[in-house]
Amino acid sequence: TLHHVSSFLYALTNPDKEGRLFHTYDSATQETSLKYMLLDPTHHFQEIVSEARAVILAGGTMSPMSDYTSHLLSYLPKEKITTISCGHVIPKENLLAWTLSSGPTGKTFEFTFGKRKGTEGETMIDELGRALISLCLVVPDGVVVFFPSYAYLETVIKRWEVIVAPNTASVWEKLGRKKELFRESKDSNAGEDVLSEYAAAIDANRGGLLLSVVGGKMSEGINFSDRLGRCVVIVGLPFPNIMSGEWKAKMVCIESSTISRMEAAGEGTEASRKAAGKTEAREFYENACMRAVNQSVGRAIRHREDFAAIVMVDVRFGRNNIRGKLPGWIRSGLVEGCEEKPFMELMGGLNKFFRGKKMP
Repeated sequence: TLHHVSSFLYALTNPDKEGRLFHTYDSATQETSLKYMLLDPTHHFQEIVSEARAVILAGGTMSPMSDYTSHLLSYLPKEKITTISCGHVIPKENLLAWTLSSGPTGKTFEFTFGKRKGTEGETMIDELGRALISLCLVVPDGVVVFFPSYAYLETVIKRWEVIVAPNTASVWEKLGRKKELFRESKDSNAGEDVLSEYAAAIDANRGGLLLSVVGGKMSEGINFSDRLGRCVVIVGLPFPNIMSGEWKAKMVCIESSTISRMEAAGEGTEASRKAAGKTEAREFYENACMRAVNQSVGRAIRHREDFAAIVMVDVRFGRNNIRGKLPGWIRSGLVEGCEEKPFMELMGGLNKFFRGKKMP
């Protein structure tokens, strides 16, 4: 406990512009917590860079990488920074990547916060259910679906459990007829049990559909290799809550540091510097979202002989600013013009893809 207290007090010695103190109150437990958030790690990391002849930052899910050059290493000349992005170990024919803009009936998928609500949101959830039922008919073994949040996952499941018309099965029941259903929960103790049961269903040739959350337990450190993950589906874009105190502070920090950097370099007018600051903050926000997506997508293909399909369900995945933040190995596997193709062409592509693979 004393170690935590001393670390907390030491963090408070940082300059005000580098960090913020946040407090939260849990009405259920009547407990208050304090958290220090380092908003700008540049100064601390600069100490390492200044003492070393070379610094290597390496990772499997660092894309998009513009944050490192624009913020963490912004004080270095561009010629001193070298960026290397390696391809994947799998051959190109072992990956099928597709950005899906609409479902079986032509309903557009756009899972923005505003469009998830009301009748429009329910219609889109129904369309998503129809799409997954079709996918489960074609994809063998395991399918892992990642949602933007636990709250939205619960909303989707509740809607799928509703019997829309008399004498008809619910979407949830129809999905259960195709593959055994599993869902991730916030309960930290339940994760291993769910994963074990999911793997057992696939080993028993019953197939499995695992509904998970981007940024949750299943999106980090879990290997859905081989039969555990023949298809990964990303539903929507998991943007962080921009109205939270932490993200408001982070956006302000990015804007102000960009403006200060441009002022020091004598670049632009006051108006152009402010515009550049807002652009940099928005870029950082998008990068955080796409880095989480890339982390989840990478769960599927884990070795050289592995193969899988990746389906990104949202019309926004077809936009250049979002597509450009995907890793190169996924972009190279994207079917050309897939964002404009109807749903049935995806089904045809999946059929052809899996027919050409040797199943265990």
